[in-house]
Amino acid sequence: MNKRLGIFGLFLLMLFLSGCKHTEKVVIEKKLRPMSVKKIVRQVLDNELQFNTLSVKKVNLSIDNNGKTSSVRGLYKIKKDSIIQLSAQKLSFPVGKMEVDPDSFRLVYYIDKFVMSESIARLGEFIGYDLEFQSIQAILSNHLQSIKIDQKENQFKDYVVSVAENMYKISSLRERKFKRFLNNEGKYERFKQRKEEDHLVKQDIFVDPDIFVVRRLVYSDIDSGRIVTIDFSEFKPLANGWFPGNIVATLTGKERLKLEVELSKVSVNDETEFGFSIPSKYRRETLEKTGKE
Repeated sequence: MNKRLGIFGLFLLMLFLSGCKHTEKVVIEKKLRPMSVKKIVRQVLDNELQFNTLSVKKVNLSIDNNGKTSSVRGLYKIKKDSIIQLSAQKLSFPVGKMEVDPDSFRLVYYIDKFVMSESIARLGEFIGYDLEFQSIQAILSNHLQSIKIDQKENQFKDYVVSVAENMYKISSLRERKFKRFLNNEGKYERFKQRKEEDHLVKQDIFVDPDIFVVRRLVYSDIDSGRIVTIDFSEFKPLANGWFPGNIVATLTGKERLKLEVELSKVSVNDETEFGFSIPSKYRRETLEKTGKE
C-alpha cells in the first residue's frame, strides 16, 4: 500500500473488508433448539440497536498488510440511511476524513493534500466488490444485512440454517452444494447461466443464540478464491440494543490482510453536526490516476 493510497485503503478496509477475535470464554458445546431462518432474523431485528444518529468517538485501528503493520486512531458517525462520516489521525496529526452518502463518497487526505469524489459504484469496481451504502452502514452499526423481512412469500427459500460453533449459521448456499461448485467448473458455469450471475459469493451469517446479535459474517468468492471474514465481539448493552466493542476483519486469498478495531465512547441520537468541508486549494484526484501510482 503506497503512501498516497494509505488513508484511502485504510478507510476502505475499515468500511468493507472483513479475523477471528472472539470474546474470551470457555467453549462448551450446547444443544440449540431448532429455529427457522425467519424466526432467527426476527429475533436479530428485535435486538438491533435502533438509532437516528450513531456516534463512535474513539476508534483504535491496527492493520496488518502482508506482515507490514500500522495503526491509527479515529472516529465515525452515522445519520441513518443518509450520511456516514469518518476521520483518522496519527498521534496528534490529522490524516484524513471521508464522507459517504447513498450514491457517492468524498475523501480528504491531509498528508498529500488531495481530495477525491467518486460514486460508490465506481469504488466497488476499483476494489473488486459490489458496494452499497446500506451494507456499509450495517457493518458499522452491527445490523443484519442482505436479509430483511418483507411481505414476499417464501423470501427465505434461498437460505438455509444450521448450527456451527454454538451459533446459528444462516447461509445463502448449502455447504455441500458450494463445495461441488468448487470442484466442478462445469456445474458452476451452468449455475451462473441459470442464475444470470457474473460470479458466486457464498454468504454465511453467524448469530449468537443468547442475545441474537450478528457475531460473524463470512463471504467466500468462488471466482477469486478470496474469503472476507468479519468478527464482532465484546458486546455491551446500549440504549435499546447491543453494540460490539471489537471488530476483527480478515481477507485471505492471493492477498492477506487483517484489521483489528476497538470501539468505545459510543452514543446514539445525540449527534447534530454533520458538516463536511473540502479545502479549495487541494488538488483533485481520481481512482484511475491514484490507482496507477
